[in-house]
Amino acid sequence: MDLKYCKVLLMTLLTVQVRSDIVSPSKHPGLQVLATASHYWPLDSVEGIHSLSDQIGNRTGHVNGTNINIVEGMVNKGIYLNGDNGATFLHFGNYKDSCISDPTLCGPAGITFSFFWKNNEVDSRFAIASGGKVISSGFSVYSNPHGGHVEFYTRGDSKTWKAHMKLPGPYWTHVLFTWTQSEGLKVYINGTFSVGDPTGNISHNYGDPYADLVIGTGNNGNYNHYATGAFDEFVIWERALSPQDIWMYYKAAIGENVMSTFPTEASISVTAATDTQLKRTTEIPRPASTNLTEEVQRLQDPIRLQTLDLLQSLSFNLPNNSIPQETANNLTQSLLKSVDEVITASDWRENDEWSPVVSGLVETVDKVMVHMVSKLRSSPDAEAPLAIGGKSSVADYSLMKITQNYNLQSYRFPTQGKSYISVPGEALTMQSQTTIVGLFYHKMHNYYKKISPLQTRINEAVDFKDHKIQMASNLISLKVEPSPALSLNLSTEPLIRIVLTHQLSKEQQLQASNQSNKVFLYCAFLDYSSKEGVWSNEGCVRADGNLSFSICLCNHLTNFAILMQVVPIELSKAHHVALSTISYIGCSISIFCLAITLVTFAVLSSVSTIRNQRYHIHANLAFAILVAQILLLISFRFNPGTLPCKIMAVLLHFFFLCAFAWMLVEGLHLYSMVVKVFGSEGSKHFYYYAIGWGCPFVICVVSMTSSLNSYGEDGNCWLSLKNGAIWAFVAPALFVIMVNIGILIAVTRIISRISAENYKVHGDANSVKLTTKAVAVLLPILGISWIFGVLAVNDHSLLFQYMFAVFNSLQGFFIFLFHCLLNSEVRAAFKHKTKVWTLTSSSIRNINVKPFNSDIMNGHKGGVTPTKMNTWDKSTNSANRIDLSAV
Repeated sequence: MDLKYCKVLLMTLLTVQVRSDIVSPSKHPGLQVLATASHYWPLDSVEGIHSLSDQIGNRTGHVNGTNINIVEGMVNKGIYLNGDNGATFLHFGNYKDSCISDPTLCGPAGITFSFFWKNNEVDSRFAIASGGKVISSGFSVYSNPHGGHVEFYTRGDSKTWKAHMKLPGPYWTHVLFTWTQSEGLKVYINGTFSVGDPTGNISHNYGDPYADLVIGTGNNGNYNHYATGAFDEFVIWERALSPQDIWMYYKAAIGENVMSTFPTEASISVTAATDTQLKRTTEIPRPASTNLTEEVQRLQDPIRLQTLDLLQSLSFNLPNNSIPQETANNLTQSLLKSVDEVITASDWRENDEWSPVVSGLVETVDKVMVHMVSKLRSSPDAEAPLAIGGKSSVADYSLMKITQNYNLQSYRFPTQGKSYISVPGEALTMQSQTTIVGLFYHKMHNYYKKISPLQTRINEAVDFKDHKIQMASNLISLKVEPSPALSLNLSTEPLIRIVLTHQLSKEQQLQASNQSNKVFLYCAFLDYSSKEGVWSNEGCVRADGNLSFSICLCNHLTNFAILMQVVPIELSKAHHVALSTISYIGCSISIFCLAITLVTFAVLSSVSTIRNQRYHIHANLAFAILVAQILLLISFRFNPGTLPCKIMAVLLHFFFLCAFAWMLVEGLHLYSMVVKVFGSEGSKHFYYYAIGWGCPFVICVVSMTSSLNSYGEDGNCWLSLKNGAIWAFVAPALFVIMVNIGILIAVTRIISRISAENYKVHGDANSVKLTTKAVAVLLPILGISWIFGVLAVNDHSLLFQYMFAVFNSLQGFFIFLFHCLLNSEVRAAFKHKTKVWTLTSSSIRNINVKPFNSDIMNGHKGGVTPTKMNTWDKSTNSANRIDLSAV
């Protein structure tokens, strides 16, 4: 009995394991065999005037005749020759005095010919020939309705090697034959050895001089006996391939992975029932490499759909005999272990097209487990429930068989842990024998990362059809027979209670925690009422939870999971237009004002008061912001994902970091002048430039080295928000903002204290007003207004988005206003410079112009008592060195 059960499970697993043979996009070892070929004609296209391209040997052939058709080949396209309606064949050139036309010239290495053939013959025809017909040096492949043969001829030793083979009907068959002087002729059909002739026979009838290589006719100069059939993938190796090489190439050509060992007579013999069920799947044409520059192409959709059909149509003719507990437990472990081997050996994690197949696999496992628990052997007198359970790498499981009228208060699976599913006792009628199967899958959630909302029955998700759905929890399954009596109304008991903790990847956590995204969590299940398992939330409601867990109430049992859909919060079109307009206008004004500021500083650089370190810092900050805003406006013209957009993103990252670095330098310089006076201006000059230009350069180099693909890919020419690359800008910016806020607070306190002293001395009551003006002057150069960008993260902070757009797009304007136009030192220096220009232009060269100094520039004459504002000059806190002249 156990043997029968194992055979059934083996059949099921063999059916499932067909999927694991799909070739992955990584390098297939069979492609390496193909790369060593001497000639390779894919035969997938007829280019130009009936030409045939040799992708390795550079021997271009041609099509002779017009009765050809391009058909679906074994690999992409093939060529169909209709020999019954005209003289049509494929001519690959003349190979006189070569290994191809005379095998004796091949040396001990031998030769190999390979092609796919769909035979449609009625009369005897040549399929492929070289070096002449039967009595000449070379070879020929001949077919007729009763079979066919491969024949090799060698002129040097007057021998003929001939092997008869049984050819299939009108479907693709791989024919490969090798020849060596020592081992003779070997013919392989579909990758496995079929027949051979190791010795050959003496033949003195030879002398045909033709050395052409042709497909579809005999090679006798007249080219008659034209073949009817389809051909694909014609390859020649000027060496005899080993059986392992042949098997690997065949597997690559049909699009399957190579098994650990190539098949032998024993390994390919299977039971008739299993072979019948698998035949439909294994005969499906699969893709192979179309050329040596491409890897094996995937034709997964047909394989996926065929495999899914096979899973869903699988007839579980399981035995009706009872099963001992130990046997059932061992079979369950073996089943789950085999499932683990199948899914881990595949590339499903990277290919979400396999999600329906995973759903089919889950359904298959459920069916086997439900049948197994129904056949658990129990004692006729037993009153206690019969239960088995265990753990595996795929799933935790529990099978329970409960006698009639047993008093079961409630049922919970798993019995321990934060994730579980529970059935209330009042829903369990227990009026007949009851079976329960619970499965808690550990890995299945990894294969549902990009579920299309349009392929679900979740109406809420369809509203955001452009945003994929991801599984956010483990998959849990519970089957109870007979079904519990549950309420149809989700607001009244009894209902199934499902508690699931979320299993989020780092990327999912970042998406969910991003306040600019809205997260939708659905209590969903796999609905198998259609052909495939489709996610639905009908009959389920999410009653409670947060981003860490969910509590669901449902009125039915099946497979359950939490699905997550992350939707970016988007502003209305009107707000988008308004914010864009503000940004464009503000940046344009700032660019113009910053340009004037830099020109002004350059013109007045010869004046002593403008030549100091403070104005050097202002100039560098203005230059960094100017370039950044110019690049920002230009970047809107490039499409994401292009090279110009990527370059623009790198430059924007660098110059905006430089702007923040020079804002930090502004803060540090202000701190050194007001709060804690130290060092000379010259000693700090090097450090300021290292911070302002060096640190941003280092950060950009590190960021580009680690994640260059994060630049200019995510909807704009900027850093990606998805993989955390944005922190290469946000982290330094937040650091500068926090440091400058601290410096601003310290400076403001000192200004307030000095204002209070000024009130005591001169009776000036405007200390609050003066402090406010001082803060307004300092804000643009310290970049404090960027804090609005941190607060402007979603629709709920629309006010902050407008404030951020206004203040930061006009940052250059404010710098020009407070530190150029309204700055008394700049204005005085400009007056002095104007006076010098006037005197020079009037050619008055003997006038003794008084030396320029800060007192004169501020309108103070010698011997005159300073005004009340000159209290700043005499402050012991060095407030006279603060750039507050505009105040």
